Amino acid sequence: MKSISHVISTVFQPLLMPTYGVMLLFMYTYFGVAFSNRFWHIVTPVMLFSFIIPGILIYLLLKIGLISDLSLKVRKERFYPYFITLLSYSAMVVFYYKAQMPVWFLMMMAGSIAIMIIAILITLFWKISAHMFGVGGLVGGVMSVCYYVEHSNPYWLFIGLFILAGAIGTSRLILKRHTLLQVIAGFLLGFSVAFMFVKLGV
Repeated sequence: MKSISHVISTVFQPLLMPTYGVMLLFMYTYFGVAFSNRFWHIVTPVMLFSFIIPGILIYLLLKIGLISDLSLKVRKERFYPYFITLLSYSAMVVFYYKAQMPVWFLMMMAGSIAIMIIAILITLFWKISAHMFGVGGLVGGVMSVCYYVEHSNPYWLFIGLFILAGAIGTSRLILKRHTLLQVIAGFLLGFSVAFMFVKLGV
């Protein structure tokens, strides 16, 4: 079970969630039709700003000794990685704003910034699950787009996303990286902020 949990935690790490979210937009919404000719122009920046850049910089933090491991087990070591991610996400929103993306899309990305700011503040005194606010943001953002932008209800997609969230949360508990309360709080943070930001952008 621990081996499976490690795989789940790695494949669905928080830095990949924005990329997965954009991929789902292309697969399940009109976005994929309207921007089909700009697929790589949209997907590549989100991979760059939300995964590659922060991933490289966090690895450098490990090399210079500011963090003890990439899984960020120690709460006090999470501030710098979170701050780096926040800056990179902010640059991503500026990029998409200049690319004249729809307002709801910009708000979906801005939701990631809001989640990171709240997570940074919480991390000053308590350890919250980054995996869960990552997947919570994914689920909340996708559901809000479907409801308020698409006016659709792809319930099989929602069921699949909630099962995924449950699997990720369970893996964090099995690996003893978080308590149940930290897992639930992380999901609720990500879900509620992402859902409301997209709704406000419609």
